[in-house]
Amino acid sequence: MLTVADVLALPVLVAGAPRVRAGEDRLDAPVRWVHVSEQADVTGLLGGGELLLSTGLGLTRAGFDADGYVGALVEAGAAGLVVELGEVLPALPAPLLRAARAGGLPLVELHRAIRFVEVTERVHARLLDAQHERLRFAERVHSTFAALGTSGASTREVLEHAAGLLDAPVVLEDLAHRAVDHVPGRSGTVEVLRDWARRSRREGGGGPGGGPEGWTAVAVGRPGERWGRLVLPGRGAGQDAGLVLERAAEVLTVLRLLAAGGPGEVTADRAHGDLVSDLLRARPVDEPALRQRLRALGLPVRGGFAAGAVHTPGGADRPAVAAALRAAGVVGITGVLGPDVVGVLLVGAAERSLVRLAAELPASATLGVTAPGERLSGTGEGFAEARHVAQVAAAAPGRAPGRVHRAADLGVRGLLWRLRDDARVAEFAEGQLAPLLDAPDGGRADLELLAHLLGSGGSMTRLAGLLHLSRPAAYGRVQRLAGRLGRDLDDPETRLALHLALLVRGQGPGGPGAAPPNRDHGE
Repeated sequence: MLTVADVLALPVLVAGAPRVRAGEDRLDAPVRWVHVSEQADVTGLLGGGELLLSTGLGLTRAGFDADGYVGALVEAGAAGLVVELGEVLPALPAPLLRAARAGGLPLVELHRAIRFVEVTERVHARLLDAQHERLRFAERVHSTFAALGTSGASTREVLEHAAGLLDAPVVLEDLAHRAVDHVPGRSGTVEVLRDWARRSRREGGGGPGGGPEGWTAVAVGRPGERWGRLVLPGRGAGQDAGLVLERAAEVLTVLRLLAAGGPGEVTADRAHGDLVSDLLRARPVDEPALRQRLRALGLPVRGGFAAGAVHTPGGADRPAVAAALRAAGVVGITGVLGPDVVGVLLVGAAERSLVRLAAELPASATLGVTAPGERLSGTGEGFAEARHVAQVAAAAPGRAPGRVHRAADLGVRGLLWRLRDDARVAEFAEGQLAPLLDAPDGGRADLELLAHLLGSGGSMTRLAGLLHLSRPAAYGRVQRLAGRLGRDLDDPETRLALHLALLVRGQGPGGPGAAPPNRDHGE
């Protein structure tokens, strides 16, 4: 877009020593055409956006009506008036100056003669180049989003391409003015999402310049089924912003319909999952941006943050966890951490709130949580701990539904988890179980028998019941197992060492690696 200021900066105009006498704050007005005119009456001759060039001949005629002349220019949408001073007009008439200032019309005087024809040639060439560039840009926008629409791109990919085309931040918000996804551009997340909901409501909707900050926004979703807005928070992109955002919004609408079978997918759910994923790899330096994202999603940032994990056998059930959060009145967001685990970022959750949450979860689910902390960026490590707590607690003997589990509740299992990266722990387990692990089948049957023996507390009666064997048959198996191990299985320290080794390998009583007991009733 060529403006009055751009035209005045051209060398051919600079040669005329231009001086702006009125409308200094309107020099950003777009110039659609440059027209040489000496007529005092321009009514019906202009279509808007013209910058008029004059030697002042028409301004010196008897009975010249400065107010009427300027009024006609303003009403027609003229970009401005440039007058060359000289023999015809040594100085601008005072009535013309007053009228231009009152009407806000850019009025420029030239103190040296220039060739108007050269001005029109230069400006028109620039305008044609701009038109061609806009056509090329429009084609690039069309091809970019057409490719995204047919390739099944993600929401983030669509936003990244929109932000790249505009070289500006782009934000996707839902109907509650929660920023559910964004690409910050050069501005950074903290600045872009600052006080987002309030600023967005103040800006309202519509084209460029529609609010105090001049945001550009377009609706996302089918007519009558809108589910969000795509926003460029700032000024300066002009018509390009509308073009890019409209095409991006169309692609998002189509992709959402294809992915969800309708417009009802809650965009905040995806934003919650993205934030949980980003927390897993967050650094302390990311703290301000993470807090701003949480605020933009409509969540508080006070009261401390705790990481939680919900293990559900058979597959992660994120909708059930989200429903439990709502039912318990607990503030938090969810995201999938693994095939059977949903992560929960808990904000300001007191102990009684966690108890309510555990009670609202399905009976098969197990909740693990960490102690709350003040840093949002510190919850990434907490998710790993909470996930382990939930998984181990789910597999532990005597698991009771509706409980809140913490690392301290795991006892020695929790200690071994904290030492999981120590190679000496793995070496210890391998050494204790080596005689069994060296068997052709990896000692699976012997490991299962050992796990059940230790789980029975050394009681042969309980072991026989677990294995569905007679007591003598069970005793015979244990004796042969002791022989293969070369250990006295009646010795408490030996049983402790073997128990630790099984826990390290995930083969403890009732542990993740334990298999159902052999149901044969004889040897």
